[in-house]
This record gives sequence, structure tokens and C-alpha cells, in this order.
Amino acid sequence: MFKRNKVETMSISEFMSRDYKKEEKRVNWKTVAKVTTTAGVIAVSLGFGDVSFAAAGAINGAVTAKVVNAFDPIVELVKAISYPIALIMMLGGGIFVMIGNSDKGLSLIQKAGLGYVLVQMLPILMDLLVEIAKSL
Repeated sequence: MFKRNKVETMSISEFMSRDYKKEEKRVNWKTVAKVTTTAGVIAVSLGFGDVSFAAAGAINGAVTAKVVNAFDPIVELVKAISYPIALIMMLGGGIFVMIGNSDKGLSLIQKAGLGYVLVQMLPILMDLLVEIAKSL
């Protein structure tokens, strides 16, 4: 039939001390990050097949190419998302300038522009570093 809500009573001092909220379970983000990283490494290892020669210390160009190519979709996704995010940040900076907070607005526009350029250029820099590492 009808469910009645459980009514909880407490004193004002208990309410103000916020002790009633401490019993909530919190997510341990360090554990989540460790599990996610481990699962990702296992998935990438399984996707590359036999990489025992790479684990033994031999550096092979094929393994490096596979690793670099495995992350291409993620890199392209981040590069594609960077434009709308930078545009929104710059529009927000323009609004700050319009309402009279020009220091914060210009700073926001500057940081958004620099961030966009960095996101677009860092994959090229990483490709350069991989090529330098191959030549060593």
C-alpha cells in the first residue's frame, strides 16, 4: 500500500556538526585508478599478442609503432574536442570583458588559446620524440 518515509530526528548540534554524513561510503579513487590502469595494461598487452621480446629489454620498432598507433583514436578525439572547449572558454572570457572584469576575461582568453595550441602541437612533439628515441 503506502510506504512511509523514515523520519530521523536529531538535535541542532548534531546537525551542525555534520556527523550524520560521515557514515556515507566514499569512493577510494586511488584504488579505482590502480584497477583501471592494471586493466588497461592487460588489455593493451593482450591486443599486441606476444611481446615477450619487448619485455626482455629488446626495443623493436614494430612494438613502438603498435603502441603509438593504439592511442591514435584517443589523441584524435582530444584534438577534436579541444576546439569547442577553447571556443567556449574564449566566449566566457569575452563575457567577463563585457561585464567589466577584463583582467580575468583576457586571462581566460589567453589561457584557452595557449591550451588549444598546445593540445594541437603536442602529438607532433611526441612523434618527434619517438623518432629521436628510435635513432638512439
